[in-house]
Amino acid sequence: MKTRDYNLIVDGKYNRRAIMQRAYAYMKRNSSLKWYTFKMALKEAWVDAHLKMDDYKASLVREQPEALKKQGNVLRNLFLGAHPENRYYDSSWR
Repeated sequence: MKTRDYNLIVDGKYNRRAIMQRAYAYMKRNSSLKWYTFKMALKEAWVDAHLKMDDYKASLVREQPEALKKQGNVLRNLFLGAHPENRYYDSSWR
């Protein structure tokens, strides 16, 4: 018997093979229902994949430390704060 791959998300991408396998398994599980089609099973498998992707994206988002939160142009503020005589007032791009 073949081993099934039910990892719906691999490296941040949808695993279409696993989605198709899951849809087929759903269809076989509900074979007693005459109205349950492969189309319905495939939709259900894609819903599962989208939920897994949401979980995956949520696991990537982490709380940033206070020092790393965006505070404008940090390099410009550091440079001009230490050396105000280097301020350049011309706004042309020549």
